[in-house]
Amino acid sequence: MERRQLANTDLHVSPVCLGAWQFNEGKADETWPAQDEQVSKDIVNKAFELGVNFFDTAEAYGRHASERVLGRALEGRRRDAIVATKFGAIHKRYTAVEVESSLQASLQALQTDYVDLYQVHWAMFMSDASEVVGELKRQQAKGRIRHYGVCNFGAKQLAEFCEAGGECATNQVAYNLLWRAVEYEVVPACAERKVSVLSYSPLQQGLLSGRFHAPQDVPEGRRRTRHFSSQSTSLSKHCQGGEEAATFQAISSLRDACAKEGVPMSSAALSWLLGRQGVASVIVGCRTPQQLEDNCKLAKLSQEFDKKLTEATEDLKERFGPDPDMWAKVSRYN
Repeated sequence: MERRQLANTDLHVSPVCLGAWQFNEGKADETWPAQDEQVSKDIVNKAFELGVNFFDTAEAYGRHASERVLGRALEGRRRDAIVATKFGAIHKRYTAVEVESSLQASLQALQTDYVDLYQVHWAMFMSDASEVVGELKRQQAKGRIRHYGVCNFGAKQLAEFCEAGGECATNQVAYNLLWRAVEYEVVPACAERKVSVLSYSPLQQGLLSGRFHAPQDVPEGRRRTRHFSSQSTSLSKHCQGGEEAATFQAISSLRDACAKEGVPMSSAALSWLLGRQGVASVIVGCRTPQQLEDNCKLAKLSQEFDKKLTEATEDLKERFGPDPDMWAKVSRYN
């Protein structure tokens, strides 16, 4: 598998990154069902076999549970992996002291003495941008983190972080064919500041797999986004009517276009995304080794096919507008 260099770093990562949120030590949450640890280890083994060297986790995923499973799965081959994790697990602002303690807990969970990419999970977790940047630089100088980045940052938040002295490598955001809000302001801001984009939910929690044909087919935990009416699940927080009809019309158009090209929808969706401005890697979560293998089957899209995919979701993009927050009533990207 090819390698792509993250901006402002010496890190060369696979274009497909294995997201480890589902590595949950057998304890289900609202997003992922319980997953046996051996399955998680089998997925990591498959990642190495396929040439995937990039792994993303966070302290928030099961209160370090994901990090613990990933750490055990990487035992004996840590140097062959590029590990990204994030701080920010509760709704409060972290001081420099708390950033350090969170990093130390992550290092212990991951069974390592360094993290390749340490990310601020949301801007709201920073007590003060200058203070957090100073602490990240201090930990970088100590060798505990190689590089740092951010996650879920809007254009204004990214500017504040960089203007506070942050040498930001990446901004991890929700981005896919059905959710293109970051194209309005966030992606251009990243390009201006030479920050690589990491895309999570690149298949929109399975909607771009093509297997769901109607809103009621989608598991409740995946109906929390603004694609769906807030009435469709008690887990929703956005209090809006959703765009269910437009979403499934777009999915139908994508399914038809992919069928004509003979390309699986998931492969087309991931390949399309990897062709967007500044996108270095797409973060996929997998329940089985076979799912990861399927998600690594990227396709070379013709310009005409790429254009058809883009046009199929243009209306949906305009309906959602520039707010990149898929879930909240009040955007956290300001």
